[in-house]
Amino acid sequence: MSNIVDFSPKSQKDAQVNLAEFIQWAKTIINHAIQAGQVYDTIVWEANSWHAHGISGSAFTALGSTGKKTIEMQAQFVDFVKALVVRRKCFQLRKNVNAILGAARALEAALVELTDGCDATLISAAVCNRACDFLNETYAPKNAYMTSIGLGQVVTLMREKRLLKEDFRWVSPVRRPKRGSLKQQQKDAEKKLPSRESLTALGTIFNNKQTNPLDIVVTSACVLLLSAPSRVGELSDLPHDCVFHKIGADGNERMFLHCYAEKMQKRMHKPVVRGMEPAVERALRLLEPICKEAREYAQWLEDNPNQFPKHDGVPSKESDQPLTYAEVCQALKIEPGRTPRTRFKNDFLKRLNKKRDTLSENACAILDQILQGWDTSKGRRNFSEGRLVSLTFNDTPITLGMLNVLVRDRYLPKHFPYTTPYEDGKERIKFSKALFTVRIGALVSRSAVCKAKDFGVEIAANQSRMAAQLGGRGSAEGIFERHGYGEISVNSHAFRHELNTQMHRAGLSQFLIDAFSGRTSMGSVYNHETIEEKTQRVAQFHPGTKTSNTELLEKITTNEPLKLSDVIELQGDSDRLIHKTHLGLCAHSFAMSPCPKMGACLTCGLLGCVKGDDVKLSNLKREREAINKSHQKAEKAKSEGALGAEIWIKKSAEDLAKCDALIALLESPELEDGSIVWNRDNGWNLTNNAAVMAGLIEVETIEAEKKSTALPSLDELIALNNRFGN
Repeated sequence: MSNIVDFSPKSQKDAQVNLAEFIQWAKTIINHAIQAGQVYDTIVWEANSWHAHGISGSAFTALGSTGKKTIEMQAQFVDFVKALVVRRKCFQLRKNVNAILGAARALEAALVELTDGCDATLISAAVCNRACDFLNETYAPKNAYMTSIGLGQVVTLMREKRLLKEDFRWVSPVRRPKRGSLKQQQKDAEKKLPSRESLTALGTIFNNKQTNPLDIVVTSACVLLLSAPSRVGELSDLPHDCVFHKIGADGNERMFLHCYAEKMQKRMHKPVVRGMEPAVERALRLLEPICKEAREYAQWLEDNPNQFPKHDGVPSKESDQPLTYAEVCQALKIEPGRTPRTRFKNDFLKRLNKKRDTLSENACAILDQILQGWDTSKGRRNFSEGRLVSLTFNDTPITLGMLNVLVRDRYLPKHFPYTTPYEDGKERIKFSKALFTVRIGALVSRSAVCKAKDFGVEIAANQSRMAAQLGGRGSAEGIFERHGYGEISVNSHAFRHELNTQMHRAGLSQFLIDAFSGRTSMGSVYNHETIEEKTQRVAQFHPGTKTSNTELLEKITTNEPLKLSDVIELQGDSDRLIHKTHLGLCAHSFAMSPCPKMGACLTCGLLGCVKGDDVKLSNLKREREAINKSHQKAEKAKSEGALGAEIWIKKSAEDLAKCDALIALLESPELEDGSIVWNRDNGWNLTNNAAVMAGLIEVETIEAEKKSTALPSLDELIALNNRFGN
């Protein structure tokens, strides 16, 4: 899609003209996306939903629409929304369109209320503010904030492409929800980890003698997710020969999984957690008899695209030879009964016709050809004694070749032979090679409906099935309920949080954890160590810090002079008096040099805030209020196009975050009075700044320490793995 050019407005004044051309541009992009395999060839612009056609979650419904009551978007507005979705999915190559769709629904509701219409060119600041009100009323705080970001993206796009009758600048009033106190954050973190009861139950079920294929799939998937930090969606890309071993320099063998990192869009080798090797080997043994036949079947389908799917009941006829209706039912695994023609019509054709919006053009043509021969208005009427006794139809001869097109189109995934839809740059895996490949219906009771569906293949450990089995969602009986464990439930993503937290406890650096978890951004949100563990970790990195000192707090409250030895354990350093600032203690030696930060205490690593010093805590809160006002002014300046406003927004946002973190720690009931919270240095001071301005050193040199928290490249990961040998 690199040859596709973004929409460029031609009219300088007429927003309606630009909007019409933007929509037409999107319709053209859809055709290119079909050719590139980004979306399925069944997609139709006029459809009310593109969810089944390669754009997940794209139902064009209005705000307030539910599964039981569908409210469609107004015709005047829906084409604009579709153009937004096409641009994000097919041009920007973004996977998720939820924020854009949510913002569009809120905008439609606001336009109807304020303008009595749905003209997208009439969107204004007032409309956007009202849309934000709808978001706050409809969504949870976090989702409202995320959707408001999508709303801001829509406004930015409309301004750039001149789709507005009146230009305006706008900043979303929806703010990121506060995380709460440290105690509340700890409670929230515990909810993201799997309970001990759920892990014990899954382990017991897995190690028992299992006969239910569904139990084997669910527990084996859990074993793999607990063996290497992965997402449940990445199980679709796991090959059946995913396990391999390397010999380390110490001569010991180590097990690895050949995984696909969804966010990094690369295949990588993830080391299996020590102790989980036997469980991984057992999981692969249990899965083999369930999935091997399905992989072979998928390979046959791929190698024989023009042949009807093989099974024992397929008539021995050529692809172009006419079939009797009994043979048609036999091929489709339908009980023919006394009237095979009627059974074929009711059990196959009618159901297929209801899903015709998901069928390809070729399949629709064959379906129409068959149905046309059964049209009652075209049948020959047979009379007896003046009464109509029967109709004779001119039935279209049905062949295995015709049924092959209909069956494959109905039961195989649109992205077959691959396990996942097209994504730009993704190295996909085929069903014939995937670990969790099963026939559709293989994991449920073998009813007649399921037998008809086993023409298709699927990934057994898919997201919806795992959520239903582990969380007890939907009408299906969950694995815990099935084995008598009551109301226990767990989120499959909790296993990833668990492994990441254990890695932190083991002392791994954040960049290694992110790398082997397949993340492209910092994943400290996955660290759910307790406050006590984090405090102990600080003490390990700063062993000289006196984390609890009641005498220190007494000296502070009585305003007595403080020495360096009062706050840290001296190791060969001479003792001296230390300075007090409006925020806390300063360990800088002013006898050696002036303040290298020019009084910017929040950026200095020598600032120590003492728990229990209410005066300094009050000062810190006032400092935060002042910074917040400055931040708001910077945002206003940015909306007015002031030069340099974005830089000041970034600086004030960093200071706000630092204040929030310090205040949260100093108000934490888990920290004892007299504990010192040391600030984190940003790496900049007068000397470094002057050296950079003089060209003596590069900015990258100053930022070098920060790079220890960045993700390593693939080459660096390979180098890390090489210590285990080849």
